Amino acid sequence: MPLPPPAQPLQGPPAAPRVPLEQIDVRSLSKEKIRELFRSGRLPTAENIVEEIFVRSTKSGSTDIHFEPVEGELRIRLGHEGVLKRLVSLPPDMTENVMSVLKTRGGLNQFEKKKPQEGRFSAAYHGEQYDFRLSIIPVLIGERAEIRLLHKTQRIARLEELGFSQKSFDAITQLLKQPKGLLLVTGPSGSGKTTTVFAATNAIETPEKCIITVEDPVEYKLPYASQVQLPSDRSFNFADALRAILRQNPNVILIGEIRDAETGIVASEAALTGNLVLSTMLSTDALGAIHRLLNLGIQPFWLASTMVGVIYQQLIRKICPDCKEEYQAPENELALITPHLQSAPQFFSRGKGCQNCGSTGYKGRTAIGEIVSVSMELRDLILQQASLIKMREEAARHGFQGIRVDAAEKVAAGLTTISEFIRVLG
Repeated sequence: MPLPPPAQPLQGPPAAPRVPLEQIDVRSLSKEKIRELFRSGRLPTAENIVEEIFVRSTKSGSTDIHFEPVEGELRIRLGHEGVLKRLVSLPPDMTENVMSVLKTRGGLNQFEKKKPQEGRFSAAYHGEQYDFRLSIIPVLIGERAEIRLLHKTQRIARLEELGFSQKSFDAITQLLKQPKGLLLVTGPSGSGKTTTVFAATNAIETPEKCIITVEDPVEYKLPYASQVQLPSDRSFNFADALRAILRQNPNVILIGEIRDAETGIVASEAALTGNLVLSTMLSTDALGAIHRLLNLGIQPFWLASTMVGVIYQQLIRKICPDCKEEYQAPENELALITPHLQSAPQFFSRGKGCQNCGSTGYKGRTAIGEIVSVSMELRDLILQQASLIKMREEAARHGFQGIRVDAAEKVAAGLTTISEFIRVLG
């Protein structure tokens, strides 16, 4: 088979002069020096500073950028693997100009400073395409902006690559064999829900199935699915799209997120008509997602009839393999981890910190989770709107284990650390 032609380089924004951010950091420069730079015209423009921030954030693999006006500075922090790290603190007088640049790129109203705004834009950096999701809110000192970076050329992960334990992976695989019903992937913001729900869709895709998605916005392009993106003018919403999709005779429906009662009700109706409905939702645990749906106003008999399972997940950092070492855990750390283990190892692992992990001791993240498969007994409890305690007791009788057990087993296996267990789960 002949090799495909080489990919053409992606076109990005015009190259801006590289800006030495460290030389304009207010934490290292005096106010007099900054005023001197401003008067002499040597202070970089806001446009060039923002461009340099984007160059550095994409190169470092950051997932989000925070522009935070605080007392005496505009603090810029980059999010990487769930942890924020300061990049630079700009002079506070630059806040308005920086926000103006961000609003221009995101297509937002320059003069609106009293209401939240959301926008998006795309650009190429280092030969790869990125989506930038911009959110601006008014705060006590000016406006605060947060940008989420999405790598558009990144392929959809496979389920077995997400790091779920073998027990969790087997449970998810069994849930995906259901021909109909409502299957939720839940967790806090930034926990990898979208990655998992698309990996699940990939796992069940066959030429015989009709798969339709409705998203806001479309995160990944699926070659085998029909994808509906909600319009920016809000002329129709998730519920409107779902009602129309049901007339298209689909086998699988993927809903980007259940955010309100109307979407939840229509999703349950879609599952009731014989479709497998996959969606994501914010939640604090697997069984709590069921109670949240009931609180949204979904009728208990609908939910009891359609719910097949809930996947709750979070992401936890992995120990850097290049600086991994064993150590004897102190008693205070053992007291936090051993209640969740059948037998604790003699030695635990941690990262010393090296050049390959930025001296953090961690490199990459993996999923930890808890899976609820809805049994007939649990359906009865949903119908009765039973308490979380009763639901948890029933789920435990069918092998349910909480997320802390899954995380503790990853600590014992040397994949992550006790301190990371505490950071993520408390």
